[in-house]
Amino acid sequence: MKNIAILLTTLLFAASGYANETEAKIDSLLKTNIDPYAINVSAYNNVGSIMSDDGKLRIISWNNRTQDGVFEYYTYFIYKKKHNARSIVKKMVCKNAKKPDNKGDYNANNWYGCLYYSAFAIKKGYMLLGYQTYRDISRVKVIEPLKINGDEFVLGDNVFQCGDKKGSRAVFEYSSNTTMSIEYDPFGRRFIFDHLSPENPNLSGIYQYYGPDFTYDAFTLKKKLWSLTEDIDIKNKE
Repeated sequence: MKNIAILLTTLLFAASGYANETEAKIDSLLKTNIDPYAINVSAYNNVGSIMSDDGKLRIISWNNRTQDGVFEYYTYFIYKKKHNARSIVKKMVCKNAKKPDNKGDYNANNWYGCLYYSAFAIKKGYMLLGYQTYRDISRVKVIEPLKINGDEFVLGDNVFQCGDKKGSRAVFEYSSNTTMSIEYDPFGRRFIFDHLSPENPNLSGIYQYYGPDFTYDAFTLKKKLWSLTEDIDIKNKE
């Protein structure tokens, strides 16, 4: 987790104006390499690269903060279904990050901007963990499904169950002065995460004042839905 935090901090404070140059260089690498899946981006200090747990999906991403204080995000999804298959590349760019809605789908045409730092294979695609800043006073984390159908990459699926309500992704916003943890438990088929609450009840709904309260919740896969369970016993997460 320490290495992830260092990577995210580096990405969030990349030098202004460098992202467009980086985008051009990554585009060039993808076009000139026989296998885009295998390109080497280690020379770019502000670029992150992760691999899904099944080794089929690679995600390359970085962000940039402009002189006007706007956050830009760049992500390349590179998917290879089989070892000798053609790599499918989907590029997503957001020039003005916004907080994602917990309902509806996103694609390359309306993406909200995010750094994805973990990817777990499921039957219908992948579950992604993402981190975002769209304003200085708060941070956002997401648990988000990714569906791949040919050359189409769609973020979101109506599979999150919270009581009698459903959502397409789980969205958590909290103070920029604190941190939030989300972990995937493959044995229990669940995501375990810090429960967020305001500093005092009068600040309910004002998310820049939210932070972990030392209790934990989970989304557990039950009958094709990720169902919310609040106040779980973290001793039983192993």
